[in-house]
Amino acid sequence: MNAFIRLRDDIRKFILSREMLFIKIWSAIVAFVGLICIKVNFGYNKTVSQTWLLIVIALLCAFFPIQGVSVVLTIVLLLDLLELSTEAAVVALALIVASYLVCAYFRSKNTYNTVVVPICYSFHSPFVIALGAGLLSSINELCSVICGSVTAYYLHIVKDNAAAIIDETSDVSVISLLNEQMLKGRMFYFFLAAMTSMFLIVYMLRQSKINMSWIVANLAGVAVEFIIMLTGYLLTSQKTEVPGLMLGNLIVIIVGVLLNYFILDLDYSRIEKVQFEDDDYYYYVTAVPKIRIAEEEKEIKKI
Repeated sequence: MNAFIRLRDDIRKFILSREMLFIKIWSAIVAFVGLICIKVNFGYNKTVSQTWLLIVIALLCAFFPIQGVSVVLTIVLLLDLLELSTEAAVVALALIVASYLVCAYFRSKNTYNTVVVPICYSFHSPFVIALGAGLLSSINELCSVICGSVTAYYLHIVKDNAAAIIDETSDVSVISLLNEQMLKGRMFYFFLAAMTSMFLIVYMLRQSKINMSWIVANLAGVAVEFIIMLTGYLLTSQKTEVPGLMLGNLIVIIVGVLLNYFILDLDYSRIEKVQFEDDDYYYYVTAVPKIRIAEEEKEIKKI
């Protein structure tokens, strides 16, 4: 166990000593993964979809904050959708603008969730964002998670019906798809319920007084989300989506364990209960010590 703790502390120190460099690398990685997802799922604009150009854009995004990266990804997505259908691009723009306005109204700081959720949706693991936001953010971030979920589901519908949208002889329009498969589609509401429930359960449990609260929140959130999504897939006859759901939940559990390992360092085996008073109150305090390993003192002998 001590070896794992020392490894974690060494990784923390290494990252903190080069914090700005790792922030730039992280921004570039997020940008590149997002651009690749846009290319793979859409890729209708051949100019923007060129690999060398995506690499250049990702490298430039290294010098942007993560909110700036989300704006760049939004612009590239809209240019790509514009080649597919003007109507699809306009609806996507309306959803994104509405998402930012809603996030601003509810004072959500992590507005980039509206772009990151669709990226994770491409990997069948959008619930990673609900878990991460629930563990690390305030209740205000629920709106950014929901807005990102709406955008992700819309893009999923556009991707699945791209051939019908392009076909000039087809009567299918983006608005009709939005109405039939999203607003009237039961799976859309199951998805929103799963994302919302997971965020709320994780957020409430990680603040509770139970031991290993982050791990419990992770497992409880995944369990509730899995039940909701599984019910939705069974009721809508989409049993082929269940293996992808199971794989995505496995990724969520792994991410939750890693977050607990690197961020929360509490030793629940040494819990202390303290009582003290002042002139007005009597206090009952439960103290959970942080895990600390004394650094070895090196003796240097000159011979």
